[in-house]
Amino acid sequence: MPWLRRVRPRTAGEADRLSALPEELIHLILSKLGTRAALSTAVLSRRWARIPRDLPAFDFRVRDILPPEYERTVALRARNLPRDKALARTLDGLVASCERCTMKVFLDGITGFLEADGGHARRRAKTLRLEFFETHDVGVVDRLVAAAVGAWGVEELEVVVRHAASTCPEDAPPAYTLRLKEDGQRSRVRSLTLGNCMVPRPLQRYDALTTLILRDMAASTPVHVYERVFSLCTRLQVLHLTSCGCLEDCLVVDAPRSEIRELVVEACSFLVIELRRLPMLTRLACLTNTVELMFGSVPCLTHTNLTFFVEQDILALPPPHNELKQFLATSPSTMKNLIIRFTGPKSWIRTKDLDKSLFHLKKLLVADLPSNWEGSWLRALLMAAPSLEILHIHVAHMEVEPEAFGGIIWPKRNQEQHPSNLKELVMVGFTQQRHVEFLKYVVSACAALQRLVLLKDGHVRYNGLWDWC
Repeated sequence: MPWLRRVRPRTAGEADRLSALPEELIHLILSKLGTRAALSTAVLSRRWARIPRDLPAFDFRVRDILPPEYERTVALRARNLPRDKALARTLDGLVASCERCTMKVFLDGITGFLEADGGHARRRAKTLRLEFFETHDVGVVDRLVAAAVGAWGVEELEVVVRHAASTCPEDAPPAYTLRLKEDGQRSRVRSLTLGNCMVPRPLQRYDALTTLILRDMAASTPVHVYERVFSLCTRLQVLHLTSCGCLEDCLVVDAPRSEIRELVVEACSFLVIELRRLPMLTRLACLTNTVELMFGSVPCLTHTNLTFFVEQDILALPPPHNELKQFLATSPSTMKNLIIRFTGPKSWIRTKDLDKSLFHLKKLLVADLPSNWEGSWLRALLMAAPSLEILHIHVAHMEVEPEAFGGIIWPKRNQEQHPSNLKELVMVGFTQQRHVEFLKYVVSACAALQRLVLLKDGHVRYNGLWDWC
């Protein structure tokens, strides 16, 4: 083949051009490679073997060495396929064997990495990302984490434990827990992500944390584990709880010394979250359908992103089953940016006067609004938010239109709550007559209106958790 050339072996008298490359260029090349590829360059020359010690990030993920057939087989068995029992048992045995062999290779590789060049004392790194199957043999993992947190100076640590598809829940090893040395060592980690792990103890040793992300916490986790995170991690600024289970239904947050500014709760098992005292909280996202929020002292809260499950006339439900009504009645007056998203069967939403005004609200998105929404509900919101400047509405498209209920009954106009500051209205899914009635009201009542966009089709494009476009 004309594009293939025979490589002539370098003789003893020739220069080592790879070792002669500038160190800046070698760092640039290594920064474009994954951890496995970067460490493999050590075979090129002695000089390249020394460079990987200074890589900014190390990624040790079991997924990188799993064969492609593993994920396909696991997905197949998750759908209870194949139907043939003998073939299914054979596939289960192959999955179990693959997991055992992969973990052995994975742990042997970490051991070799730690022992390379006589130890880890000269390594430096900012980030360590670690993913492995749940296992009883965590000694090597503990050594790696201790070396990273101690000698390497790692500040960003991610540890994710994957469930082994071949392991029954009753046979699964205990959840992995981060361990520091018993000599009173304190962690310098600033950002910590834990997936299917236990919260480290004692938390006081992790007093440098500013970002903590907890995912897939076990359903047997006591509620005090979460509550201690708020009270003991006093430098924490960002806390995300995703798919976290709990023994109790109510999470009470009372942390007057906390510096948490961003709290995200998504797909968790809590039914009630009571924020008694979080003095620095600025951004709150609650993306769990069934959570009732209760507010105490949150004087800095300005950005809120909430998801509500709608299965019937939501505003007709009494508390505590009406989370939306509870929120609108008790939300902090400091709120400036609000995102409300609806999920569920998307039934009727009718109006009812709000119990309080949202005086500081500037920007509002109502996403996935049921297609049979009744315009007086949004008019009530407008009247309760006299400072509102931007209103975006997304009406969900449904294959089968839900039943429409009655006519539009506008609430009585209150001149002190007149929505005269509204400057921008965008409505996606503008189709029905009730939309026209609402539009007529906005155009006639909002003299400051400068931009009006009506779209029949489209979707909300979120810009992170706190904004949209």
